[in-house]
Amino acid sequence: MNIPQATPAEFIATIERKGTRRTTPAGSGEVVWRVFGRGEPLVLLHGGTGSWLHWVRNIEDLSRDFLLIVPDIPGSGESANPEPPPTADRIAASMLAGLDSIIGANSGFAIAGFSMGGMIAGHIARHAGTRARCLVLVGSAGLPVTRPTMEPLVVWRRLPSEEEKRAAHRRNLEILMLHDPRNVDALAVHIQTTNAAQARVRGKHVAPSSALARCLQDFPGRLAGIWGEHDATAAPYLAERRRFLLELQPAATFDILPGVGHWVQYEAHEPFNRRMRELVLSDGKNAA
Repeated sequence: MNIPQATPAEFIATIERKGTRRTTPAGSGEVVWRVFGRGEPLVLLHGGTGSWLHWVRNIEDLSRDFLLIVPDIPGSGESANPEPPPTADRIAASMLAGLDSIIGANSGFAIAGFSMGGMIAGHIARHAGTRARCLVLVGSAGLPVTRPTMEPLVVWRRLPSEEEKRAAHRRNLEILMLHDPRNVDALAVHIQTTNAAQARVRGKHVAPSSALARCLQDFPGRLAGIWGEHDATAAPYLAERRRFLLELQPAATFDILPGVGHWVQYEAHEPFNRRMRELVLSDGKNAA
């Protein structure tokens, strides 16, 4: 991985300056969106305990070909909490209304969802119907498939020092997000630290584990999956996920990026960006 020479905060600020910050109403507050580039709309939804920063290593590249629309899902990042009780379907409906105000209510779009964001993306696609032309699930939650047993994450909130908290976030990245410890760099730790402090809603709060499957039953657009070979939420059951998507849509594609973990778009950002471009701009064939 090419580690940025700037500090993490400087790197993020440089990316953020290239876009526009938008807000749309949601319940008693607002959803915060960041919009980059131009071209066909491509919505990127982050994972649980995340924010738009889950896509920070993809935005500059993909914005050369797409109008990237990258929100903080309600209950995460800078967005307000969703209306109670929070459900994936209600969150998706409010986000689609916000998306409509940004791209137009009749505009088509592609959407990619990472982890918990895959569940929200599936619900948005269901509400949007034929407007959702392509749905890419990235290490997605919400499928009725086997989940491996994972080492428990480190509880960090009550640790006495910032140094101990950073060490806990680093360890949690190693357990859940990134396969190669060398890729747990200063930027990843900064993002994890920032996201975890702001997170209020997680996937288990908004939907049952099989919620996404119901949204995909009659999805009319192109369906694709991208997983990391060593995804801690999925390996060694990746073939089960592939079979499930192909049963839903025989033309679906399923890519496994080698040598990386759950946060595949960060750890393998260059091949991930290439594949995303192929999936959204072309017919999506020739899956790895």
